Amino acid sequence: MSMRRSGQGNTTMPANTMAMVLRVCTILGLVVVVGRVAQLQLAPSEDLQGFISARTTVQPLPAVRGDLLDRRGRVLATTRAGFRVVVDPTTVIQGRNTSVEQVIVALSDALDLPADQVGARIMGALIENSKRAAEASNAQGSGSSIASLSPTNTTATKVVQIRYLPIGETITQQQADAIQSLNLPGVSLEHRPERVQTAPDIAGSLVGKVGYEDRSTRRVGKIGAEMQFQSQLEGTDGSLTYVRDSQGRPLWVQRGRWIDSNRGSDVRLSIDLELQRIVHEELAQGVERADAAGGRAIMLDPNTGEVLAMVDVLRETPDAIEFPWDDDAEDAERTRYTPLDPMPRYRLVSADPAREMEAALAHNRCVRDVYEPGSTFKPFVWTLAKSEGLLPDDEVIKLETNYFIAPDKRRLQDVTYQPEMTWVDVLKYSSNIGMSIASDRVPQDKLRKTVDALRFGHKTGLGFPGESPGIVTPESRWSVFTQTSVGMGYEIAVTPVQMVRAFSIFARAGDNAGTLPEVRFTAAGRDGRPGLTGDEIMVERVFPSGVVRQAIEPMRAVAERMDTRTRREDPTIPVARYSMFGKSGTANIPGAAPEGKRRPQGTPGYFKTQYNTSFIAAVPAQDPRVVILVVIDDPGPRLIAAKRHFGAWSAGPVVRRVVERAMPYLGVEADLSPDETQTAMSSATRTD
Repeated sequence: MSMRRSGQGNTTMPANTMAMVLRVCTILGLVVVVGRVAQLQLAPSEDLQGFISARTTVQPLPAVRGDLLDRRGRVLATTRAGFRVVVDPTTVIQGRNTSVEQVIVALSDALDLPADQVGARIMGALIENSKRAAEASNAQGSGSSIASLSPTNTTATKVVQIRYLPIGETITQQQADAIQSLNLPGVSLEHRPERVQTAPDIAGSLVGKVGYEDRSTRRVGKIGAEMQFQSQLEGTDGSLTYVRDSQGRPLWVQRGRWIDSNRGSDVRLSIDLELQRIVHEELAQGVERADAAGGRAIMLDPNTGEVLAMVDVLRETPDAIEFPWDDDAEDAERTRYTPLDPMPRYRLVSADPAREMEAALAHNRCVRDVYEPGSTFKPFVWTLAKSEGLLPDDEVIKLETNYFIAPDKRRLQDVTYQPEMTWVDVLKYSSNIGMSIASDRVPQDKLRKTVDALRFGHKTGLGFPGESPGIVTPESRWSVFTQTSVGMGYEIAVTPVQMVRAFSIFARAGDNAGTLPEVRFTAAGRDGRPGLTGDEIMVERVFPSGVVRQAIEPMRAVAERMDTRTRREDPTIPVARYSMFGKSGTANIPGAAPEGKRRPQGTPGYFKTQYNTSFIAAVPAQDPRVVILVVIDDPGPRLIAAKRHFGAWSAGPVVRRVVERAMPYLGVEADLSPDETQTAMSSATRTD
C-alpha cells in the first residue's frame, strides 16, 4: 500500500508542473499578442502603413459659427443647415436609364444654372478621370476606355479618381426636395452650414460676409463684423476618426478619437436694428428729396461710445457727367482743364459696383470716405478760443460786409450779415468773418494740438477695414490761410464717425462734458447676456466742462431756427417734441482726383456749384442720449439754384425726422410742448 501511495505521488507532480508551464506559456503568448497589437497600433511597419491609413477615415466636425446680434439681442447673422449638390462622376456614367447629358440638363433646371456651366464641371471631371485611368492602364500595357472609370474595374480601383464634385452654391429646402425626387444617378445632397442675414438691405455692409480662406476649405469672415470678430465667432472644430472595412463601411470608433466641436461665441454689436431701419428710411428719403448723389448718417450714444446706427446710401444721378481726369501714369498726356459755362454737374461721389451685386459687399463710406465738415467744425474752434480766454463775454465785434485776410487778401463774406455781433452770435449765426477773427487769436500750435486731441487725423479704432484716418494739414504746411480755413471747417477732411465722436464732447453729461469718448461697435452692459461686454469706456479731456456748456445755448438756437424754417416751408410737418442743439455745415466739394487719376492743369481747388451739406445734433438738449450726424452728398442743381442746398435745409430736416421717431422708441419723454416750439423763434434765416 505504501508503494501505491508512492506511485500516485509520482504521477501527481508532473501534472502540476505541466499545468504551470501551460499557464506561463499562455500568458507569454498573450503578452506577445498584446505587444504585437500595440506595435501595430503605435509603430506599424512601412509595409503596413498604407493598408492601415487606407482603412482609417478622419471626418471633421465643423464648429457652428456664433451669431451676430444687435444690442437688444436680435439676430443679425446666423448659421443654418443648408444643402449642396454633389456629383460622383464615376457613378453618373453608369446610369442605365439616364444619360450624362440628361443629368446635366436636369441639374441645370433644378439649380437654375446655365447648362454649359454644369456640363463643364461634370464633363471636365469625367475627362480627368479618363486620363488618370489611361495612364494607369498604359503603365500595365493595356488599353483604356471610359468604361474603365467604373469602380468595379480592377484597373480603375488602383487610380485616385474624382468622386466628389460640388455643383453650385447652397440651395433651399425646396430645391433639395426637387433634386431628390429626380433620382439622378451619381447625384446626392450634402448638408453644409449656410450663413444668412436677417436684414441685409439695411445692415448688410456692417455685418459683412463669410467666405473661404485662401487655398483652404475653412470658412472665415471676409469683411465687416464677420471679419472683425472672427476669433470670437469661429469656435473650435472637432473630428471623428473611424476604421473602415474592405468595402469602405465604418466599423468602429476608437476611444478618444471622437473630439467634439465647440460652438463659436455670439457677438452683440452696438447697432440697434430698429434705429438702423429708422435712420436708413429717413436718410434715403432725404437723399431723394435733395436730388443728391448719396447720403451718410451715424447715430452714437455719447455716454457709452456705442455706434447705434450707421447708414450709407447711394443714388444714381443721370444728369451728372464724368469729370475729365487725367490718367495717373508717367507716360499719360497732361491736359488742361477748360471751365464750362454753365458749370455741369460732375459725378463726384465714387461708384460702388460691388453693392450692386450684394449689399454686404458695399463700400462703407461712413468710415472710409472723407469730407470737409464746413461750419459743423466751428463749435470746436469757438470752444478752444473761449477756453483760452480769447473771446470775452462782453465783447462786441464790428463786422464789415467784406473781410479780407492777410497776407493773401482772401475775401470772406457771411451768409447772414450783421454789422455787430457778440461771440455767442458768431456761433449762433455761423459767421465766417467772426470765426476768422476768433481763429486768428488762437496760437497756431494750440489749434493744431486741439485738432489732434479731438483725434482728427487718427482712425477711430472701430476695426473696420479700410478706415480712413482723415486728412489734417501737417505742421510744415500750416499757414495763416490754413488757420482761417480750419476755423471754418475747410482744409481738414474727416469721416462721419470721427465727427460724431468729436461732437460728443458737447453731449456728455456732468463732469464728462468736454471729454472725448472711445467709440465702439460692440454693445456695452454688465448683466451677463450673450455677447455683452463690460469694458470700461476710455475718455480723454479736451476742454473744460464749463466752457463746453457755454456753446450749447447758441447751438440750441441753431436747431430751433432750422425747425422754424422747416415748418414755414411745410406747415403740415408735426411740431417738434424733443429739444436738441446742433450745427449745420455746407462745404464745396474739393477737386481731389480719384485713385488712379490726377487733376488736369488748371483744375480749380473746389467745385463751386457742388457741395457736401450736413447737420449734427445732440438730443435731448438738457441730457443728450444720442448724437446724430447726417451728410447729404452733392444735392441737386435745383436746390442750389434756389439756395436751399445748405445743411439746415437739406440735412437738418432728416435729423429732425430721425429724432422724432427714435426718441419714443428709446423711451425718452418729450421735453417740448407745442407752445414752446411755436414761440421758440419766429424768423428763419440761413445759418451755415
